[in-house]
Amino acid sequence: MKLAIFGCGNIAKRIAASCLQVREIDLTGFASKNLEKAKAYAENYGCRDWGDYGHFLDSDIDAVYVATYNPSHYELIKTCLEHRKSVICEKPMLSSEEETRELFALAKRNGVTLMEALKSVFLPLNIRIRQMMKDGTIGEIQEVYAAFMRCGHHPETHWINEPVTGGALKDLGSYTVGTLNYLMDRRPELVRLETDATKERADTTAYADLLYGNVKGKIAVSNRLDGDTTLIITGSRGIIRADNFWKTGQGYYTVDNERFELNEECITDFYYELKHFADLVEKRIAESPVMSMQASLDILHITASHGEKAD
Repeated sequence: MKLAIFGCGNIAKRIAASCLQVREIDLTGFASKNLEKAKAYAENYGCRDWGDYGHFLDSDIDAVYVATYNPSHYELIKTCLEHRKSVICEKPMLSSEEETRELFALAKRNGVTLMEALKSVFLPLNIRIRQMMKDGTIGEIQEVYAAFMRCGHHPETHWINEPVTGGALKDLGSYTVGTLNYLMDRRPELVRLETDATKERADTTAYADLLYGNVKGKIAVSNRLDGDTTLIITGSRGIIRADNFWKTGQGYYTVDNERFELNEECITDFYYELKHFADLVEKRIAESPVMSMQASLDILHITASHGEKAD
């Protein structure tokens, strides 16, 4: 699969390094409004091509990884799909249910693949944790908790502060909500949401109580405060815990107060989602069975909500 990366920010470097590990991916080049930056990235990762976005849309590439800032996602994805290029887009992919349904429908009409990039749900560790939960390894599941709190020191002009497409809840909340949804294999009910968002500025911190049937869920996210970066599953006989759950192969679990280590393969944090996407494109499958349109909508169900003001 011939792939171009759109966007030359820091995350593009990590995506590119992971692409080089995936046998099914031929990393063709980089696109950016800044052509000098695109050229430098292409040279650094041994790519043969670089240019603006239009340059690649008229080329023979099969797919695009959209890694630009959030407000640009909708138009870039739509343009790529209209040119019959498959798209994997960095989370949060879109900001509304309407946009999500529109673009998944467009992908299907044009016979290409669209997938939101949520790497945590493809990691071998989280796949194993989900199976352990189904198998009753720690007994009956009672509560699930995911937190991603880290100070980003973002300037006021950064896209993360944009009220519609920015905010900690949409950005970091994609990992917490998306991972819990995957592990619980269902859409949650929103019980309570507190954020510090205003009409002029996106939230920097958010806390939510969720309900997955009879199981309580909690998330905490912040790009202003340093705190937990942890996944904890509480059962009637023990717990499962993984720190930095979106990029690790390690964790542990307890059963009746006895501790056991979890050590799963983790080639790179982006490797598994990239391989999954490449397989979809190769097989001409329009929608991932893991990160489907419904999975993206179920995340937005929480992250696009508006809650009470947090303290």
